[in-house]
Amino acid sequence: MENITVFIDGSEYAGSVCDHAVWAAARLNMPVSLVHVLGRRNEVSSQPADLSGALRLGARTALLDKLSKLDAERASLGRERGRALLDDAAARMRAQADITVTTRLRNGDLLEAIAELEHETRFVIIGKRGEAAGFAKEHLGSNLDRAVRVSHRPVLVAARAFRPMNRFLLAYDGSPATDRAIERLVEGSVLRAMTCHLILVGTVTPAARDRLNAAAAALRRVGYDVTEHLETGEPEAVITKAVVDLSVDLLVLGKSGHSRLRQLFIGSTTMELMRFCKVPVLIFP
Repeated sequence: MENITVFIDGSEYAGSVCDHAVWAAARLNMPVSLVHVLGRRNEVSSQPADLSGALRLGARTALLDKLSKLDAERASLGRERGRALLDDAAARMRAQADITVTTRLRNGDLLEAIAELEHETRFVIIGKRGEAAGFAKEHLGSNLDRAVRVSHRPVLVAARAFRPMNRFLLAYDGSPATDRAIERLVEGSVLRAMTCHLILVGTVTPAARDRLNAAAAALRRVGYDVTEHLETGEPEAVITKAVVDLSVDLLVLGKSGHSRLRQLFIGSTTMELMRFCKVPVLIFP
């Protein structure tokens, strides 16, 4: 069975991630798999630093024993905290809608978890920033770029606060990735029945207009209300401005492309869009 796989931590984005998951689960009538990854514990060295022969064997053994017990206590507290985060998040979600939520506490690495759960995942939801977000307002989560790189499923990156979503902007460049995004929207998507603004940023040519028109026509055939925009300029600046000017609730991107948008999660373009756009972002692989 496919799930919406939702990753939470202790950041201020966790509540928003849960609310986005409720919205998606209700629209797709799909269960949610709620995951908290503990991360790799900092290992305590078996060799205390700079002993210089100063500790007797007995003192050294006692110190190592204390360090080992402290390490085990930290691990136990981490599991307890993780379970509490999952329980609170699940309760928040169930209070909003009648949806199926399962919880998972995992050791290891976020990227490993994304890859291992991929076979049962329809798409991933993750926060824009992690637990250090309160101290780094202009920085994205340290794992975000790598998480999107490794995922072969769409990734919905939640903004700080959830708001109802009715209109989205799809940055289209005619690349395989954005063509796949169009295909996914046509086949069936959480975005079905939302108003679509389709924007192509580049040189205004008949070929570019034809590509844009073809993409818009494919979406209209399955019921999307589509408005086309063909613009020139720097993609990140034009798209960021369009998000505001068009009052869209969601930005949709492909992970790679043939134009400057091929910098998505390889260079700066999408990272800039993620940093400065105040709406959630859905990235298609």
